[in-house]
Amino acid sequence: MMPSSDKTLTVYAPASCGNLSVGFDAIGLALAPVDGSLLGDCVSVLPGRPDDWNLRIEGPFAHALPQDQEQNIVIGSCRRFDRAAVAEGATVRPLNILLEKCLPVGSGLGSSASSIVAVLVALNQYFGRPLNRPALLQLMAEMEGSINGEVVLDNIAPCLLGGLRLCPPDRASQYALPWPGHWQCVVAWPGTRLDTREARGVLPSNYDRKTAIAHAANLALFVHELHQGEARAAAACMVDLLAEPYRASLLPGFEAARVALAGMGALATGISGSGPTIFCLADDGQVVQKMVDWLQQHYIKSDNGFVHVCRIDLAGAREV
Repeated sequence: MMPSSDKTLTVYAPASCGNLSVGFDAIGLALAPVDGSLLGDCVSVLPGRPDDWNLRIEGPFAHALPQDQEQNIVIGSCRRFDRAAVAEGATVRPLNILLEKCLPVGSGLGSSASSIVAVLVALNQYFGRPLNRPALLQLMAEMEGSINGEVVLDNIAPCLLGGLRLCPPDRASQYALPWPGHWQCVVAWPGTRLDTREARGVLPSNYDRKTAIAHAANLALFVHELHQGEARAAAACMVDLLAEPYRASLLPGFEAARVALAGMGALATGISGSGPTIFCLADDGQVVQKMVDWLQQHYIKSDNGFVHVCRIDLAGAREV
């Protein structure tokens, strides 16, 4: 099925916070700043009939991406979509693509997932939805895995579908979890970059039985308390036994931030994804403002860094 017109189509895909401490590679949260701004990437399909896929990159973090478009995950996603859609009987032709890169690269906010989700949703919609949701989700996960070395959904699923998502590893399935509506999530990116592969490289190959059991129990109890509506009990489960003990040294100022934010009343503090962004939860507006002020003064390392107060993004990727 071919598109009915050549009008511009733009899709926004939100930032996401992976792991949430208790759910390493298995839980992710879509983020929406409370001030109404968009924290995520946009991809536009533009009118024109180029001979091959053509990518233009704009936005505050365009400079962080390769100049050669063939090294960009967006063009890689276009080519993979082409093959998958044609296999389903669709007719696909190359298009002009504009990526508005608004998420910092290597930030721990699902930057690559946002670009992948935005372009694949845009293409799927433009060409009449030849891929169903499971096929689209799997394609997105494979593209993310080509960058990070692991096929996981903890950024992809919330970015695509919105909400808080439980994503069992090595499966194409994901599950929505309840999220306390009064929680606010403060995310602070210091303005520095941490490569996901580097952050994975510091993790041990094996964990002792006691650690594995404690982690499994925390994750199970976290899910249970959310379903029971016990928000503070759920927050108490948000302890990272698998990654944070090894990654904390890669994030200068993280340990000091955790201590300071806990003293202000944070319900939980942890590393967002692989870092260096950190997140903290609160259910009180005054506590949130104190945390924002402290993070801006003590955790931000450059003029590019930022702090956002977020709620859950329930919409996920959508046309704008």
